[in-house]
Amino acid sequence: MKTLSQPRVGVPQVLTDVLVKRITGYRTFEELLDGEGPANVNPASSREQQLADIREIYPAEKEALGTLAIEIELLPQ
Repeated sequence: MKTLSQPRVGVPQVLTDVLVKRITGYRTFEELLDGEGPANVNPASSREQQLADIREIYPAEKEALGTLAIEIELLPQ
């Protein structure tokens, strides 16, 4: 199903069908990177840099809520 609730002006919209293969919850960003492997999250960045980048976006109070790793498979168009 391809739907958009309310597209934002100036934001490109890309619609792709995906299959959600796995959702794994982690208590912290460190556990996420350790569990998934930093190269699987962002192969172009070190674990330490990824952790710093994530924490720049999400403060400690957001991290305390937990985090999810979502594995998807792109489906043919």
